[in-house]
Amino acid sequence: MKLCIIYHSETGNTRYVAQRIASAFDATLFEVRDTASYIQLTRFLVRCKMARGEEKTTITPASLDVSGFDLLVFGSPVWAFKPTPVIHTAIDGLKGCTGKPAVAFSTHGGRSGQTDETFKKWIEERGMLPVAITNIHQNAIENDETTKELVALVQASRKG
Repeated sequence: MKLCIIYHSETGNTRYVAQRIASAFDATLFEVRDTASYIQLTRFLVRCKMARGEEKTTITPASLDVSGFDLLVFGSPVWAFKPTPVIHTAIDGLKGCTGKPAVAFSTHGGRSGQTDETFKKWIEERGMLPVAITNIHQNAIENDETTKELVALVQASRKG
């Protein structure tokens, strides 16, 4: 089963988790990035407001064709209790995703809020099948037990 991990990371926490999953499965990694310009002073506030409103932004790569993959994994930090506008835009722009099973994870420093529910909604809106959604507190990101649990979750999703 061919696995694809699509993630957005600002501080490196989500990237770290995505890389750990990828190494366990020899998966393909795609990091999506925000290309919009923001004034440094208000950058965080504007982006959190966008996340809260489930808005989208401009990203690179602008779209991904995932038709050659059997399982999709999405990763995002939590901003204002939701996934980021970057991962929302990435999910919305996918090609070849209809009917594919999907796993999502988020990393956060506080609480995940409505992140799990929001991921599920976006995945379903694009015609994918959400099979597992979880979140990881930043204090547990480098914990080997957390990594084992997440790898086991993805492994179980591969078996369908």
